[in-house]
Amino acid sequence: MPVLVGLLLTLALGHKLQRKSAFIGVAGTVCSFLLTVAAAVLVFNEGGQVWSYTWFDDLQIGFRLDSLSVILLLLVSFLATLILIYAYGYMEHEQGLTRFFAEVQLFVFAMLSMVMAENLLQAFIFWEIMGLCSYLLIGFWFMKPSAAAAAKKAFLVTRVGDVIMLIGIIMLFDIFGSVNYSTMLYAVEQGAYDQGQLTIAMFCIFGGVIGKSAQFPLHVWLPDAMEGPTPVSALIHAATMVKAGIHLCARLFPLFALVPAVTDFMIVIGTITALGTALMAVVNNDFKRILAFSTLSQLGFMVVALGSLNYVAAVLHLINHAFFKALLFMGAGSAIHCAGSNDIRQMGGLLKYQKVTGLSMLAATVSIAGIPPFAGFWSKDEILLAAYGASPVAFWLLAFTSMLTAFYMFRLFFVAFCGEKRGNYEGHESPFPMIFPLAVLAVFALGSGILTEPVSHLLGPITMPETHLPMLISICAVALGVAASAALYYFHVFDPARAVSALKPLHKLLLNRYYIDRLYEKLSALVAVSIARLGDCTDRYVIDGVVNLIGAASVKLADFCRWFDYNVIDGAVRGFCFVVSGCGVYLRRYAAGGLQSYIGWALAGVFVLLLAAMGGVIFL
Repeated sequence: MPVLVGLLLTLALGHKLQRKSAFIGVAGTVCSFLLTVAAAVLVFNEGGQVWSYTWFDDLQIGFRLDSLSVILLLLVSFLATLILIYAYGYMEHEQGLTRFFAEVQLFVFAMLSMVMAENLLQAFIFWEIMGLCSYLLIGFWFMKPSAAAAAKKAFLVTRVGDVIMLIGIIMLFDIFGSVNYSTMLYAVEQGAYDQGQLTIAMFCIFGGVIGKSAQFPLHVWLPDAMEGPTPVSALIHAATMVKAGIHLCARLFPLFALVPAVTDFMIVIGTITALGTALMAVVNNDFKRILAFSTLSQLGFMVVALGSLNYVAAVLHLINHAFFKALLFMGAGSAIHCAGSNDIRQMGGLLKYQKVTGLSMLAATVSIAGIPPFAGFWSKDEILLAAYGASPVAFWLLAFTSMLTAFYMFRLFFVAFCGEKRGNYEGHESPFPMIFPLAVLAVFALGSGILTEPVSHLLGPITMPETHLPMLISICAVALGVAASAALYYFHVFDPARAVSALKPLHKLLLNRYYIDRLYEKLSALVAVSIARLGDCTDRYVIDGVVNLIGAASVKLADFCRWFDYNVIDGAVRGFCFVVSGCGVYLRRYAAGGLQSYIGWALAGVFVLLLAAMGGVIFL
């Protein structure tokens, strides 16, 4: 509610405040955070609470406050506050700031409302609002063609998943007679459901998650979303949007757990996404896109955790990832602000000029790489342990992905912040509103691992394999990735260009994102052309055919009417005239002008009339 009030105030006063509209947003998110803290105390002391209101007899609107929702509410409101403070400095010289801060607040409001929703329909409404906000914010610089294209791409690709998800919601309503979480979970406990229908419904729900959380094959929108302002990237990747899908899976975890086919599919999709996008991050040189591929990969880890029936590990990694990914994107914005380029090859030596930014980025890097004892290690280790018990193949692929994560993240840090200055820029640290959130998040990025035990306790126990082998393999993989990255990009033991030359086909494949985007472009063009041709044929042979048939029939009818008018109606008139004329010609012979002839004919006529009259009398 405070965020909604802030949004309304921004719309009302923003034209006067402009950049200072950020303060209204910060006030709203801070109030939301404080209210969530109070709600957390209530939940932790008295258990979860559900408030439900009936509207229009059948429509129910409810709010759920339990351990999962409170954790997400705290996380989103806290990160949104820091991102708004950061945006105040980052967007200093931009135009349209009232629109920007209003859209950010609407985005945050939608995420908070979705987290608290008590039923799927209500959650879906706010899910869609987030999709709208992502379109507006990614395309904030709408005069820039690439930004406008990226916004449309994000909107259209996520709509594919949303349509599939809506089908799933309708099916769940058909199965349970309601889409309230409480009602569905109670029905599941009673066994009141059809397994076949539930399987299809949960596949459809996961289809929505694939779109919103950017999993293969609907992952293509997220890298292009980097065309938006950096605070938007931080918001999408850390606090909203892509985390919404993971939250929904965690919320519906009891339903997913009943359908092994879906959970197995989740493991496959998560593993493909995690590994495939990590490989793309290895060869990319765009600062923000490397982080985007990293987000895709880490989301893949979370999906594997959910598929491995360990939603606690997924939520833990969601929390840790939110902290270090928000820090990474804001650090990226600070570095780009200094260097004037997104290309890490045009940076180098930034640590000399940006101590706070550089050290904060290092904190986030060691965390996301999974170096013990920092935050990312604990949650990633939980996921690998879950995968080890669920699918050995997925475990080994994720272990390899962990090595790649450490490699490309330290590559990013070494190339951009270490070594000699390569770009033509004047080094300077970012202003206080930009570096303050970095310093705060650096603490959480390093230390949020201490939340592992309390969060696990709140969300519930999960049975895990009793072995330390996955942890040892994970540590070795990370160490190998860091060592390889340092050897190539810090100590320059080996020239990476030689490796690129030796693996040129693979490098080209990864740089072009496996050509999936081009395939989709061609397929979409093919579909568009096919639809256009179908429309043309329909218009030409069906619609125009009917119109032409009616036209031809009208012409034939007109021809018949013309013939009928000329030959029947006019013919009758002409025939009558001809008869009258003929009679006149015939009778004219008897009208020669003689008086005695006229008298004779008159008497004859009178005689005929008398006979007729007499005949009538006789008849009567």
